[in-house]
Amino acid sequence: MAGTARKLADRDRVEEPPTRRVTVYFDGPTPEDAMVLEYAASSTEAWEFTSAAVHAGLTVTVDGKIHPGLRRLPCRSLWH
Repeated sequence: MAGTARKLADRDRVEEPPTRRVTVYFDGPTPEDAMVLEYAASSTEAWEFTSAAVHAGLTVTVDGKIHPGLRRLPCRSLWH
């Protein structure tokens, strides 16, 4: 029964379009080794990811500057 309910919930979920750019900043051993990654995400994904990332000690910014070719946030189903 739980499997059927899960399938119905998944079928009825409407995926939000990516409307936010999520920028994640990673420090390196030296300033030259720092890394910045940008991703496209829905508002919900951006909120959930940012909450988890900041809790883990990362620096993250979110804005609406989506541009062509911006990769989707990896494992975005985790951030719903």
